[in-house]
Amino acid sequence: MNEIEIGQIDIRFEMFRLKDKNREKMLLASILEQGIREPLLCVIKPEGTWILLDGFKRLRGARRLGMKTVPVISLGTDEAAAILRLIRASNARSLNILEQSMMVDKLKQGYGMSIRDIAHRVERSPAWVSVRLGLTNEMSEVVRKAVFSGDFPVRSYMYTLRVFTRVNKIKRSEIDIFVKTVSGKGLSTRDIDILAYAFFRGGAGLQAQMLRGNLNWTLKQLRRGGTLLCPATNGISDQERQTITDLELAQKYIGRVMHDLNEYCLESELFYKTVGLLISGISGEVRRFIKTLEVFNDQRGQEKNHPNAL
Repeated sequence: MNEIEIGQIDIRFEMFRLKDKNREKMLLASILEQGIREPLLCVIKPEGTWILLDGFKRLRGARRLGMKTVPVISLGTDEAAAILRLIRASNARSLNILEQSMMVDKLKQGYGMSIRDIAHRVERSPAWVSVRLGLTNEMSEVVRKAVFSGDFPVRSYMYTLRVFTRVNKIKRSEIDIFVKTVSGKGLSTRDIDILAYAFFRGGAGLQAQMLRGNLNWTLKQLRRGGTLLCPATNGISDQERQTITDLELAQKYIGRVMHDLNEYCLESELFYKTVGLLISGISGEVRRFIKTLEVFNDQRGQEKNHPNAL
């Protein structure tokens, strides 16, 4: 371990790591009381520059407190090897799927590594690498900045905004407007979920209210009105409204489960036993569910095309 002057640290990879204002506040208090207990992880270059890969929150805290030096551990002189080592460590440490995506993209595009090579070196499957490859490239610059700055929650992006907008083929420009409208307002992920459906499917009236900044008013109206996709009561029965709500929830939780299984390190024996039983039951239900959806769509299509439909 070395004690390095802050001015010697290169932060070119800062954009690869997510910011979390609440965690940084707690970390700042910890550093003030106990100092930096966990060294920063860097690549050291021959000219004496230390390229930071892990520890950006600690570095920002040190700067805010006026510290001149920080403890650093070298991960070697090879950037690609150091990134691979950091991803491997994420099996046991917290490294978000979007951060992993940025690093995987760098390994493939920046260092010319293949998917199989990356998978082998990080001790993961090629499918694990493929899921992350290009994930952040789907994001516009507006969305990426909002998410990585901590102004827009990662969870809301991953299995609400990303899933919903991909299914509904919504334009990037509209997504950017929504993200700008709700970012940095201190909204919960639940509130952002509600507002996303309202903005993209709730009609021009709700969208206009949100663009004027009336987010709390919009949330109150939606909580009173039941389902998000059909806020008006005319022309739809209670049973139809409930079915739409159930389908909304199915879409949301499918995305959430896929996100959690891909992102988190889930290793306990009890977890695997329980999940194994659930997957056995769910697999059959999913096949029947998809078949039901297909039959419903086919029947609806036949009704529309029937000569007497009009």
